[in-house]
Amino acid sequence: MWKKLILTITAVAFTAGCATTGTTPQTQPAQQQKVNKTVAGAAIGAVVGGALGAATGPSGSNKGKRVLIGAAIGAIVGGAIGYALEQQAEELGNDVGVKPIDNTNPAVRPAKPPISEEKPVAVVKEPDKVRVIFKNSVLFDFDSYTLKPEAKETLRRIAETLRQNPDNVIVIAGFTDSTGDFNYNVELSTKRAEAVRKFLILNGVDPTRILVFGCGPKCPIAPNNTPEGRALNRRVEIMVYPKGATIPEPCSYCR
Repeated sequence: MWKKLILTITAVAFTAGCATTGTTPQTQPAQQQKVNKTVAGAAIGAVVGGALGAATGPSGSNKGKRVLIGAAIGAIVGGAIGYALEQQAEELGNDVGVKPIDNTNPAVRPAKPPISEEKPVAVVKEPDKVRVIFKNSVLFDFDSYTLKPEAKETLRRIAETLRQNPDNVIVIAGFTDSTGDFNYNVELSTKRAEAVRKFLILNGVDPTRILVFGCGPKCPIAPNNTPEGRALNRRVEIMVYPKGATIPEPCSYCR
């Protein structure tokens, strides 16, 4: 009986999450898109919560009840996380003056890099995090890790938004193109990520929330065989994760 109940809940959750597949994100009203992401988060949370409920505690007649309770709790938590990330993406998009890109469907790989020569800053919504991506030329001069004066105002706005969401974990990763010495590129990308970290801390962000990585030429987002592609690969990303999330090492986890 309990198995039937949890299967029903899971089916309903996934049906709700997929109920609007007849329309694309571009044609859905903005409010409907937000509801869909919250429902999708709740569906995932229900499955995870149900699995955890089944795995914990002794086996026996109460197992089905634990599954059902775990699914209900997971749905609530998953929906809340999805909504919080949605809100965070909108706020960060306002900070940098762009509309967030929706990459929340993990089965669909992006067709093109999120940044370009014409759009050197992007905010990307993903299932587990929000990414703010800067071409290095927005933040730094060539071969430098000193922040440009005009970049600091944008980072001040980002710092304010991050302060208002104190439970999130922040990952800052620097990247380069593939030209030049590998170790030098890793060092330069690390110093650039550190420069962003220090500025956020200077503007009130708790340093214990921030992780920094220098990835050098790893995880390119464009081909390195053209000047345009190399320019896009030279970037800094600020990634915002909800509290308690599993955070992959950004130099190895490439999407």
